[in-house]
Amino acid sequence: MAGKFMTGMAMIRCNSGVAPVPLMLPVSHGITSKGQPLVNANDHIPMVNILPFGICSKKPVLPPGANVCIPITPMAWKKADKNCFIAGAPALTKDSCLTCMLGGTIKFL
Repeated sequence: MAGKFMTGMAMIRCNSGVAPVPLMLPVSHGITSKGQPLVNANDHIPMVNILPFGICSKKPVLPPGANVCIPITPMAWKKADKNCFIAGAPALTKDSCLTCMLGGTIKFL
């Protein structure tokens, strides 16, 4: 974290997954803090911003391997800072969270 706002590569975790992963930001929004790119509420795209968290406890176990995490996050992050905008969307803070449609909640560590 760079100050109050979260940056690309900040670690996130889903309460239904087994492993934390970094929040990915393949293309910077052009605003940085201490040299790190800041992220916004629209950085929620599965397999682009949100990587798999290992095994998902919300998915059925059968057939073997079916419970591998594939995030489903079509909605923007919640609890973003409505007073600070990064590339037109609210900036993410330590308190921001993201809902996976499988039932998990993703938060910053």
